[in-house]
Amino acid sequence: MKQTIQEIYCDESGCNGNNLMDRDSPIFAYASVAINHEEATEYVNNIIQKYKLQGGELKGRNLLKSSKGQKVIAEILINFKDRIKVAVYHKKFNLACKLYEYIFEPVLSEKNSLFYQIKFHRFISNILYVEFVSQSADAEKIFSDFQKLMRSLEDTELNYLFSSSKTPDISPILDGIKTFCIHHRDTINQELNSLQGTDIGKWILELSYPALLSILCDSGKEFNQLKVFCDVSKPLKENKGLLDTMIGREDKIYTDFFQGVEEPITFNLSQEVQFVESDKFPGIQIADVAAAACAYAAREGVNQNTESWIEHIPGIIGGHSVIPDLSYTDPHTFDATRNYMLLIYLVEKSINEQPLLDGIEEFLSAVTHDLNLNPSNRIATIAENCRSDAPYFNF
Repeated sequence: MKQTIQEIYCDESGCNGNNLMDRDSPIFAYASVAINHEEATEYVNNIIQKYKLQGGELKGRNLLKSSKGQKVIAEILINFKDRIKVAVYHKKFNLACKLYEYIFEPVLSEKNSLFYQIKFHRFISNILYVEFVSQSADAEKIFSDFQKLMRSLEDTELNYLFSSSKTPDISPILDGIKTFCIHHRDTINQELNSLQGTDIGKWILELSYPALLSILCDSGKEFNQLKVFCDVSKPLKENKGLLDTMIGREDKIYTDFFQGVEEPITFNLSQEVQFVESDKFPGIQIADVAAAACAYAAREGVNQNTESWIEHIPGIIGGHSVIPDLSYTDPHTFDATRNYMLLIYLVEKSINEQPLLDGIEEFLSAVTHDLNLNPSNRIATIAENCRSDAPYFNF
């Protein structure tokens, strides 16, 4: 770790606040660059002069529109590839993750570590995403209702998520999730009621805050102390309580929540995070270009507009990006089959109004034993019950 105070400049691309269902902006990216103000000022001034750019400021969204701008993007990514970190978030998948966090977790909280250990949260989030991208009308309704629920923290205007009316064509997966919601409505509402009137509740779906935290935790592994500057952001300014607790914090706390690998969840700030205007702080402009490039690359992939610089993107992805991983729903795998059987078990106990967590360890032990003895049952178990037109369930 470098024993120094390092300036970090941060900016985002694709922010829609609490709206994660914007079809025109499906990707959010948050970027940082480790650079001091003097170096950033000199670099940005030189590149503006070199390419004769208009406006006196680097704007990623403008650079993406021209071949000259794409050369600028390539040069910036090459020059700062070891100092840029970008966290990328797929918005609809993040909405699916939030659904698990606020629908399932309050109900399972007494033994939530058990469910995280077997990656049940990843199964539910990815299976919801599979349903959504397969253009299921029921998935669209569930996502829309859930977003309304999280933005208002009240279920009074919902027409679908907690409705007990029968939906003949709904897939078994969605029907199970919807049934779970209906039977645990009171517990879910208790959790949401606790968030009303708080800064967390106000910006509960907004992605800037978790993205910034993940990037600073990542940067804290490299630098002893951080001096952080962010582009002006209302959600960050109103929700910076946790950031302030990191000022002068020298201890390191780790968690193994991320893919089973221990990662720090603390970092050391030299002062309060500063919210500044990009035109006065060129480091913000460099971060803006990196964020815009990563969001565009994640959305469009390789094409004639990205081929000159997209190869540099993987090397700058830092923090903990949140994107779909459909391997968690693959019916050929042990984990996906067990988690599907667990979902059925939880739904059946909910319908029968039985305590969900009583005997859960014994159930999982029996399922694990059975699947190990009869691995050929894995695919059949899921295929028999899942929609035939979803990407991973087309047998």
